[in-house]
Amino acid sequence: MSDDPRPVLSGPYERIWDSLSEQGYALTSLSELGLAEKFAKNFKSSYFVEGVIRHDDGDWPADRLRARDVVYYEWNENGDPSLEEYERITITDRADIPGERDHSRIRLLADPQAHELIDALLRMVPPDRRDPRGTMGINLFRTFTNVVSKPHRDHERYIITCVLDRVGEGAETYLYRDGEEDPVLRHQLNPGEVIIFDDALFKHGATPLVAPPGETAQRDAVICTIDYFETYLGKEKASSG
Repeated sequence: MSDDPRPVLSGPYERIWDSLSEQGYALTSLSELGLAEKFAKNFKSSYFVEGVIRHDDGDWPADRLRARDVVYYEWNENGDPSLEEYERITITDRADIPGERDHSRIRLLADPQAHELIDALLRMVPPDRRDPRGTMGINLFRTFTNVVSKPHRDHERYIITCVLDRVGEGAETYLYRDGEEDPVLRHQLNPGEVIIFDDALFKHGATPLVAPPGETAQRDAVICTIDYFETYLGKEKASSG
């Protein structure tokens, strides 16, 4: 973990860090993080399109379209991250799907708007909880019916969900502590809203989408993982050693 003090210019992040420390999750928005009003619309039109997102055999929910990137980061002494594309995007034994999977890759950092988003989301990790260097998985998900299969953990440090667009109702994000019947949080994320939570503290998921009369439901979201060292970098170190 980083021993650096909190950055002087923390902006909205002080509130987010305090919420994470006190309750294990924080709700915010793209606008609070300083992104432009039209960011969600522009990002969606760039990436949630045919040829970028796709369905992969064996993925679940069965009608989900997706794409993925993994970014390597290092924090400098001023509390700013440097970012570069990581060499692999392989997912291993996640979401009750055994083995290794490689989904459609997008390289986001070449796009200034995507770079800005990744930087803003990564800064939500409290300074005293940051690894000096690590990886961040960025997943683009378009769902039409079920958002997830069941309550689960991704077994990473933090999970971030950023909703860009939604048609219909439902898709209520929920967080459960182990052994408790009632959720700690049940909240429908509207376009532009963001949640970050400590994956070790909660099982998480979302209720199914509910289509408007005569229409098809749809939710476009960016789901990020702030990974443990072992997810990618630890394997890299083990293979080289």
